[in-house]
Amino acid sequence: MTTIANTSVPSVVSFEVLLAKMEPHFRFFAKRVLKLRADNLDDALQEMRAIAFDIYRRLVQQGKEVFYTPIKNFTIRRYKSGRRFVGTSTTDVLSDCTRILERCDICSLNQFDLNDGDLWFLFDQKSNVADAVQFKMDYQDWYCRQSPRDQQIIDDLMMNETTGYVAKKYKVSPALISQYRKRYAESWKKFIDPPEAGMLVPA
Repeated sequence: MTTIANTSVPSVVSFEVLLAKMEPHFRFFAKRVLKLRADNLDDALQEMRAIAFDIYRRLVQQGKEVFYTPIKNFTIRRYKSGRRFVGTSTTDVLSDCTRILERCDICSLNQFDLNDGDLWFLFDQKSNVADAVQFKMDYQDWYCRQSPRDQQIIDDLMMNETTGYVAKKYKVSPALISQYRKRYAESWKKFIDPPEAGMLVPA
């Protein structure tokens, strides 16, 4: 009769016990190292918990002993490198890992100055260089001819602010802003395509 020796199976610590030890480290890493705001903190913690559980599950399936320190360290390194539990793209500008890797950042358009040509990336990239240069030159010339108040309203409208928001900001009626919008459009069209001499122009 053949005797089969019993193989020792390592005792498995529950994931809940390990997570209770890792959680303070995850929170410290997210708040103090990554300096995530409250709206992104919960998402980061949930992601690290999922990564930690994925590592824990693989170790248990392989019959290996689990310790919280290696799992915690690998989870943090994996999150910091941009690798996510369900995968991610490091070229996604809205991805936290893209920002963490300092490949791009998201900022408000309000910090740009339309007069300095900072918003060159908003122009149609399919247009040729000559058309883009002509538009920028024409726009600057037309823009400088407007009153300071009109320039402010034009800036807000170009930022795609709603008529109601602009009207409330300048304490006028939405109907008046709509009239301004129409007047700006007609003024711009007349500026880039002036009528020929002797041609009757509607008042």
